[in-house]
Amino acid sequence: MKTLDYIIRNWRYRVVAPHVPAGCRILDIGGFDGSFLLHLSDKIESGISIDPLIVSRKMGKIEFIRSESSDSLPFPDSSFDAVALLAVYEHLGDARESITAEIFRVLKDRGVALLTVPSSMVDHILKVLLKLKLIDGMCLEQHSHFESGDTVGIFQRHGFVLKRWARFQLGLNNFFLFEKREHG
Repeated sequence: MKTLDYIIRNWRYRVVAPHVPAGCRILDIGGFDGSFLLHLSDKIESGISIDPLIVSRKMGKIEFIRSESSDSLPFPDSSFDAVALLAVYEHLGDARESITAEIFRVLKDRGVALLTVPSSMVDHILKVLLKLKLIDGMCLEQHSHFESGDTVGIFQRHGFVLKRWARFQLGLNNFFLFEKREHG
């Protein structure tokens, strides 16, 4: 990753981290190198980072699992207090509905889903930054011009309640906090 990639990533972490419940068990989907959970290590009880590029290993209370994307998550029902998808949801394409259903399944009642989803305008900006060699542009081709506002409808269809939606990074990125509500 290049310097600008780290700046943008760390900015996401600063926006999302305050909303991660203290003492929680958290799943980070698409966690790449597990750095978000490492960033949270003093705050969480335990965490799992799952990504097709990660090296499987365990470091204290954080487990890293290499796993290809699929329509199901390899965890029991109600396993986590929080699930994070930072700069991941826009890459899921046709799997968004099934992964959202799986997030609902693996979260405990009142658990939270924490997402960052860039504006579709970002695709054009990233292409320029990539051409200028200012970013690495990992998986840029997978963005598929996803409209970040569509995230709300998808999560609501699966039983989630939107608790927070905030724009950051000069309005080019969105932070969503959804809560699982099984019982009213």
